[in-house]
Amino acid sequence: MKQRVISGIFIAVITFIAAYFGGIILTGVLSFVGIYGSYEFISIRKEKFNWILFLIMAICVMGIFLIHDYATVIMLLEMNVLLTIAVFDEKETFDDVATTFLMSMVLGYAMFFMSSIQHENKFMFGYVLIISYLTDVFAYFIGVKFGKHKLNSRVSPKKTIEGSLGGWFFGFLASFIWASLFHYFDKPMYVFLLASLFLPIVSEIGDLVFSLIKRHYGVKDFSNLIPGHGGILDRLDSHIFCTLLFGAILILFK
Repeated sequence: MKQRVISGIFIAVITFIAAYFGGIILTGVLSFVGIYGSYEFISIRKEKFNWILFLIMAICVMGIFLIHDYATVIMLLEMNVLLTIAVFDEKETFDDVATTFLMSMVLGYAMFFMSSIQHENKFMFGYVLIISYLTDVFAYFIGVKFGKHKLNSRVSPKKTIEGSLGGWFFGFLASFIWASLFHYFDKPMYVFLLASLFLPIVSEIGDLVFSLIKRHYGVKDFSNLIPGHGGILDRLDSHIFCTLLFGAILILFK
């Protein structure tokens, strides 16, 4: 537990510095997340690590993040290259290349939206962090204290309905209060009411999705990079999904 707390504090400090100052610091942190996250995803498969798939995924993720105007071109090229690999490499199945393509988009767009949201307003970036963090924390503690009914035993045996509802409530409450303190970041109030209602749910779904991926490949964590926490993707699973939906909401309600 001590190791987990120390690691958590270190992650929080790095996140705060990157979120507050942005610029090259945030770009550097997100670049590391994109490249190492790609490495983690490719490495959890039971077969021998495929450096070609890793390089393709990392290039696509970084391309979507840094050269977003050409994201469609980058994804089309990646799709063609991956499908070609599946045709000519007997060790790589259609499932392998399809999941690689899907995770490239998830990770790449999440990083792009993280950067875009911080660039628009660093406190709005904090809004998304609050949702993913507090939803996770309160879901855990309320689940431990009051949880009796399993949420989804097949994917995550420890999560409960009571914990999930508690996480949703406190995630909604804290994030909406935060948005109101900053006058909804000069956007209509209903945008943040909608986001605060739905993002905690998406945060918990993100956690479950990454748990499903780990169960599918038979691993406990994506890596052991962060003592007591696992890997980059273990730590950012909820935040990735929160960021994706919030980015979509901002596009829809400009």
